[in-house]
Amino acid sequence: MPELPEVETIKRELQPLIINQRIKDCKILRKDIIGYPSPERFCRGLINETIQDVIRRAKYLIIVLSNGKRLIFHLRLSGRIIVMDEEKDLPLKCLESEFKKTQFSEKFEFARLIIKLENKYLIFSEPRALGRVYLIKEDEKPDVLKGFYNLSYEPLSPEYDFNYFKNKIRNRKAMIKSVLLDQSICAGVGNIYSDEALFHSGIRPTRRANTLKIEEIFKLFLAIKDVLRKGIDEFGTTVSDYKRTDGKSGNFQNFLCVYDREGKPCKKCGKEIIVKKIGNRSTRYCPECQK
Repeated sequence: MPELPEVETIKRELQPLIINQRIKDCKILRKDIIGYPSPERFCRGLINETIQDVIRRAKYLIIVLSNGKRLIFHLRLSGRIIVMDEEKDLPLKCLESEFKKTQFSEKFEFARLIIKLENKYLIFSEPRALGRVYLIKEDEKPDVLKGFYNLSYEPLSPEYDFNYFKNKIRNRKAMIKSVLLDQSICAGVGNIYSDEALFHSGIRPTRRANTLKIEEIFKLFLAIKDVLRKGIDEFGTTVSDYKRTDGKSGNFQNFLCVYDREGKPCKKCGKEIIVKKIGNRSTRYCPECQK
């Protein structure tokens, strides 16, 4: 699943490409990816609006439109945002079944939403069809976006200081890995960066959060910030579906210490990295380095 660094990368790459572009048309190729409002209202509400900014909130990508509207993408497990120049592509009317047999099928095979701008196409591709797109007005808070409105501060924000983090986790009885995945505690952190942060702080993911000593909490606090910053610097982590807007991979997978390394030797001590299910999520750690 794209996490904070991956969505931040997409945001930064989209900004110079689509800001000030007017939306001319849109085509929904799979209606159930529209989370709000209805597909008909969604398209009507988009056309002729102008893109004013591209921002991010945790794992959500937000395109700020004119007239106080927000186009919100939740990429979930495998969602991708692709930008293509108009002159290299084909008109929207060609996006029918026979189109998938053309030379463009690789990029458009899992296209769920196509938005036509003045001289570009913005494509939302989602192989698993779990991602969602929402179009809301400034004063709207639909129930389907409850998770969005319940997000904590982000670990890289000024408000996310040590006292905030400590107070969020110190009385939790759940395993620390599960606590870090709670978006009301660590907004934007998912499986990859929680595993890496726990490794760098020397904490086993099965530890109960309320058993952590103050110095361990501080190490974890710093490690979360560090791995997220490095993830952003390296354009995110590509181990499965994540790609940048131009189709390139991220680079942070080259620096992973435990995630996606089960069965391999620990880079620090040489012990075998093991994998364990915690809260239905595969969690990797070193049994020697993480106590």
